[in-house]
Amino acid sequence: MDRLKYFGMWLLIIIAFYLFSTGITYLYMHGDEVRGTVYNMIHHEQVVENK
Repeated sequence: MDRLKYFGMWLLIIIAFYLFSTGITYLYMHGDEVRGTVYNMIHHEQVVENK
């Protein structure tokens, strides 16, 4: 049982590292895209129609 817990902990660490490195790589390769998306989510333009 102790060996299974040890293996599960290593498996979780490996999965977390994979997700972290994938996220960092995506941010590095697609930085303009991500910053543009965040900017558009924060700064909404309101279009006012004159009638």
